[in-house]
Amino acid sequence: MKSIRTELAIINGIRFILVTPHSSNTDKYPLYCIEYFYNGKQFKVKEGIKAIYNQYLEQVKDLKSINKKLVLLRNSFEFRITELVKPISVSQSSTDSKLTIQTKVIEALSKFFEYHTKRHEIGEIKDIYNYTERDKKVTTFINKHFPNHLLSDLSTTVWIDYRSYLKKWGLGNSTVNLQMVYVKGFYIWLSQIMELPITNHASKLKKLDITLQIPKYNEIKQSLFLEFFNVVNTKRYLRLHLMARLVAENTLRPIQVLNIKVKHVDLQDHSIVVFDAKGKKWRRVIMSSIVNGLIQSIYENTTNAGRTIDDEDYIIGFFNQTKQRKIFTQTMFRERILLPFKEDFPQFANILIYDFKHTSITKALKVNSVYDVQKRAGHSKVTTTQIYDRSDSVSEAITVEELILIK
Repeated sequence: MKSIRTELAIINGIRFILVTPHSSNTDKYPLYCIEYFYNGKQFKVKEGIKAIYNQYLEQVKDLKSINKKLVLLRNSFEFRITELVKPISVSQSSTDSKLTIQTKVIEALSKFFEYHTKRHEIGEIKDIYNYTERDKKVTTFINKHFPNHLLSDLSTTVWIDYRSYLKKWGLGNSTVNLQMVYVKGFYIWLSQIMELPITNHASKLKKLDITLQIPKYNEIKQSLFLEFFNVVNTKRYLRLHLMARLVAENTLRPIQVLNIKVKHVDLQDHSIVVFDAKGKKWRRVIMSSIVNGLIQSIYENTTNAGRTIDDEDYIIGFFNQTKQRKIFTQTMFRERILLPFKEDFPQFANILIYDFKHTSITKALKVNSVYDVQKRAGHSKVTTTQIYDRSDSVSEAITVEELILIK
């Protein structure tokens, strides 16, 4: 590890990062700078940063509290951040003023997506894929049915029509609800960030009842399940094999696997620490010996390619696919790995990576208690696990005589 990256501030959606050399850095002229992204470009401000940082080190050399050190660090660079923000604020205000209540809805949606794209560029959000898909659906609808609508023309009726439009596509209630969350986010952005006087029409619509639809899960047939793991058991499909194993064996979500870094993996202990975004907590999972071996193979390929293994590297992606410390996104995984694989093996065309999680839970419920499966699946509620229980609702009686024996 050559550098330490410390977040100094987030202002107007722009993240300012202090970059200083790590103690193991042996460079003759190590990097000291403030780094930030703006308008799709990376900026590095070096002037005076080293001197300020050295003054800070003198201030905290006898201080033990990490939190107090961080506060002093941010205070030390506060004036420098203020200087950087001033020209950015002027530029932003002139751009933002172009958006008014008389702007076309389709243009406002385009600016809303640009806003999320910038958030992604500065690292505020990890994956832009979901935003891209939701933007595509809503802009297609507006272009088709309300191409000339202004923001002032929006009403609840527009979004009732949008929900009906999505249902005609055959989307489930939960998916439609997520689309409407995107629309509500659009209104929040208009009113709170762009400061336009607009009523949130979408908030007046109740959520569609997800209990009225059949739970969506796809249990992979036994023959295809077996064939898949036979096919991917080669060097060519190393990443796909690792992804599918972790999803099937540890019932991780694909996005959780993509977010696993080297520092989260303990090969000696055969364990991985993963973050559950839904439960908002970290948990430890024990990996199989095969998964352990697959990760070791990825490490070996990386070192053989002449690249050092960094604690902040992601285990999916890595040596010849991504830059150091850059995540291998869902879009990249689908386009570079999954789609080419399905073209070569069309028998797996209808199988999703997520289906391995569904199949694993469904099969496990046939031989384990629902509470054991719940823990492995990381479900916060046992009712979520019970959705996957495909067994018949038949139970045997406990006789009075047997109950008497229980003390």
